[in-house]
This record gives sequence, structure tokens and C-alpha cells, in this order.
Amino acid sequence: MPQLEYYPRLYVSESINREKLEKLKKDLASRPHKADVYLLALPENSSDQLSIYESKYLRQEYYDRHPLYVIGIAAEYPEAMGMVEQIAREAWAARGDARLREYLTAGMESADVEHGIENT
Repeated sequence: MPQLEYYPRLYVSESINREKLEKLKKDLASRPHKADVYLLALPENSSDQLSIYESKYLRQEYYDRHPLYVIGIAAEYPEAMGMVEQIAREAWAARGDARLREYLTAGMESADVEHGIENT
């Protein structure tokens, strides 16, 4: 089964039913063959900003050994691209640059502080 970790402030497209989001996450972890679900994730290499994965590719054994850090979930590829644009706009407004990885990483740290988790 794929190893999936989720961003504390997960981006979710409008066509994903938020009431069924937890069930969708469980389905992705146990049966990653769900069609038309796209995941935005931090890439493994440091030169890319974000990666978009169609959920059916999580069936590959590679993802059983290499955790995927999911930033967003979209029902369709155009929605996933829209999320990337949204994150880029947010990063530009907050930081004045388009370093999405750094922007999102800072969001992870601030979410930890909000939830009483300290990084040591």
C-alpha cells in the first residue's frame, strides 16, 4: 500500500466532496486505483516545485517504499493545475516570489506551531 502523508492545510478542489474526504484518503491508501483523482505532492528532487500524480499510479510498488507528501487533492487534471496556480499566487502574495516548496514548507511549520507541535 502506498505511504501517503498529508499537508496540514490540504488543498481540496471544489468537486471533491469534503464530507467524504477522510474516506477518500483511506481509499487512496488502501485501493489507489480510484479514477480521476489527482494528487499534488512535493517532489523527491529539490529542483522541482510540485508534482501532479494520477492516483492510479500509486499502485506501483515504488510508492510503498517512498512516501508521498500530498499537498492537494483534485478530481480532475485541470483542477490540479488550477491549484498549482492558486498556490503560486498565494506564494507571490506572501513572499514576493514563486518558490512554492519553501512557501509550503513554511506553511507546514506554522501549522505545527498552531497545533502545539515544536520542531526540535
